[in-house]
Amino acid sequence: MCRIYAIILILLLANNPVLMAQEKDVQHYELDPVVVTGSRIPYYLSESPCSVSVITREEIAILPADNISDILKYISGVDVRQRGAHGVQADVRIRGGSYEQTLIMVDGVSVSDPQTGHHNMDLSVNLNDIERIEIIKGPAARIYGPNAMGGVINIITRDVDRNSFGGHVKYGEYGYYDVGAQAALNSDKISNRLSASRRYSSGHIKSKDTDFDINTVNYKGILKNGPNRFYLGMGFSDKDFGAYKFYSDTFPDQREKTENFLLYSNADLKIADMEIMPRIHWRHHEDEFKININGAWYLNDHKTDVFGAQLNTRIISGLGVTSIGGEAVLEDMKSSSLGNHNRGRQGVFLEHRLYPSDRLSIGIGTSAVHYGDWGWKCWPGADMSIELTDGLTWFTSFEKSFRVPNYTELYYFTPANQGNPDLKPEKAWTYETGLRWLTEGVTADLSLFYRDSEDVIDWSRLPEETAWQVRNIAKVSTRGGEIGFTLYPESFFNTRWFSSVGIAYTYLDSDRDTQGMESKYALDYLRHQLHGSVVFKWFNSLKQVIKARYEKRIVGDKYTVVDTRLTYTLPNYEVFLEATNLFNERYIDSGFAPMPGRWIIGGVKFNWD
Repeated sequence: MCRIYAIILILLLANNPVLMAQEKDVQHYELDPVVVTGSRIPYYLSESPCSVSVITREEIAILPADNISDILKYISGVDVRQRGAHGVQADVRIRGGSYEQTLIMVDGVSVSDPQTGHHNMDLSVNLNDIERIEIIKGPAARIYGPNAMGGVINIITRDVDRNSFGGHVKYGEYGYYDVGAQAALNSDKISNRLSASRRYSSGHIKSKDTDFDINTVNYKGILKNGPNRFYLGMGFSDKDFGAYKFYSDTFPDQREKTENFLLYSNADLKIADMEIMPRIHWRHHEDEFKININGAWYLNDHKTDVFGAQLNTRIISGLGVTSIGGEAVLEDMKSSSLGNHNRGRQGVFLEHRLYPSDRLSIGIGTSAVHYGDWGWKCWPGADMSIELTDGLTWFTSFEKSFRVPNYTELYYFTPANQGNPDLKPEKAWTYETGLRWLTEGVTADLSLFYRDSEDVIDWSRLPEETAWQVRNIAKVSTRGGEIGFTLYPESFFNTRWFSSVGIAYTYLDSDRDTQGMESKYALDYLRHQLHGSVVFKWFNSLKQVIKARYEKRIVGDKYTVVDTRLTYTLPNYEVFLEATNLFNERYIDSGFAPMPGRWIIGGVKFNWD
């Protein structure tokens, strides 16, 4: 298959006219930021060959959220399954895929955890650090390798362009407070940004372990040498929280403590028509989980380290833009319950983007990855986008993707759960087509997708069995569609009240070859997801956002949750009042842990440049 795609690539290169990417005369819109997540070759949102959502820094600033998990729950097609409030623990699924099939990145560095995907959202990034969040709803294994099967979320942190100092103080119900500060220093050659925060609550259920204490520190530095840039990023977070009913309803008293450290360094070097982008990173994670069983506390302790190195080159020529490179990654785990294990992988990747005309873009590429247990695997794909008319784009793509089992799936053994060291990687072909409309006053999108998965990893059991065992079940086919529409009334009417109005709907349906077995996770997906959003501009300085979401799972209850935030802005200051779950809906996102009811928080932010 890799050989066939290489031949196709050569033919396409040989038969396309000369067109420099940076010389394209394409209309770009104010709502059209550069997107890098779905490709190693940057392109504008209007040219994206797949479904992409971008959350900007301005949007994050007005949302009723204090963590990244709560930001993502406002995106259609993204299923955020929380066991604890305010970013304590969350699993992120995209378009019916599992949380293990979603690749999480910070500045392009994978932070997915090899022990379990439950730790993927242990992120050492404060909201004030974020420039934007890019979400690819669909596979990207041909670019980023394993685990980019259901989608990719890339959290891009801010660069520094001026000196500044700021901070915030929040206070709310259930003993909640959130304090933080950030400072930035900028010069012609060097810029530095440092932030720190603490988020605390005594818990939303009295006398139960629902408290949390979360501390986060983040740093980013940039060295500028002409057109070249050198980056250094570091982040640390620790969480100590009650895990009431997180993983067991029979033994509800549970606690957990995690620590996460991320260190990465990369460069962007420009030599004529070539860019060279080396990167190294280290992610260290510690997890201490305790559960009270019949009056005795049992402890599981895990430590994981991931070391990675990558080299990416981007070449602009008369044949288009080519990205080629390779990576090497080593994963190591020491665990009191899973044992000590390590594994490595090496991979190469190739992507090429052609521009036969100003309105047509074609991409093709592949990645090949080698694991000691499974050998070499090849994951090709191709895509195309056509600008049908100004602002209206049709796109389509198909791609093969995969995911390797984590250490919990391989080596976790208890009377109730049985791991399987003989698991094979999951694999899937995904197909998508859609339309995107971007104008100054209206944005809209429509997409249809189909994912055909094989060797899907799931915890399953026969009806007469009591223990869940991890197996490669035969096949899962998922089909669905998304439609979204946002109106900016100020572009058409002389109104000061409405800033924007939006609605989005996602439908999913899956068929599973059960082989007569019960499934624990594979079919626990959202059948219907409806999102609504209104932003009011009551006065020049007073803005309110209302976010509502309706979710109906294939199993479990349906629920509707409404959040709102009122923001009053002054020079250098901001005063706000927010309420989550405004109508006190009772629901469970994941496991057995009840989510909080209405939660009211107020606060002040300031920033001096």
